[in-house]
Amino acid sequence: MSNVVVPRLAVEAVLKQTGRFVKPVVEPKLIKEFRKIKEEMLSEFDSHSATRELVGKTSSVPSAFVSHGSLFGFIGFDKSDNPTEIVREMLKTSELKFIKIKNEVVDFKVFYPSKKELFSATPLPWATGRSWLEGIESGMSGLGRYLSEESEASRSGGGIQSEGTIRSGRFRNAKYISEILNNFIKKINNLSL
Repeated sequence: MSNVVVPRLAVEAVLKQTGRFVKPVVEPKLIKEFRKIKEEMLSEFDSHSATRELVGKTSSVPSAFVSHGSLFGFIGFDKSDNPTEIVREMLKTSELKFIKIKNEVVDFKVFYPSKKELFSATPLPWATGRSWLEGIESGMSGLGRYLSEESEASRSGGGIQSEGTIRSGRFRNAKYISEILNNFIKKINNLSL
């Protein structure tokens, strides 16, 4: 039996051609898995207590973040605001771009909004240099001056800020968009076909 030696350039040429045949099989599966992960991220966002409270605006359900009133009223949104809408729309722009297959490695990139981009798009209604989205995670001051009552002077209809402290209290911050993005990234990193 004789040894057959295949020239290195011939092997490389064959490997370069495999991408053409593998891509039509791999790409649709990859996109399907990505869409599933993206939907899970959007579902996690929609079901998060902060999102639910902000969508509900002023409600009688006790808040997970403020001891009196609503998160929507405490932040000071206008009654007509839908603050979570911009965040959801930005998350929906997440996409997978198939790059190439080389030497049996599938190369793709996932684009999604960064926390910095999301924070920039979510200014507090009364302090444009600060983000309400970031504030939910890091905390917000002023809860002791928040008076939860309906008033014509209220932007949200659910509370006003008094000039002095009316009660003790602390804003209960929570992981929000950081946790959602971290879960998304973990799932992307574990993506397999």
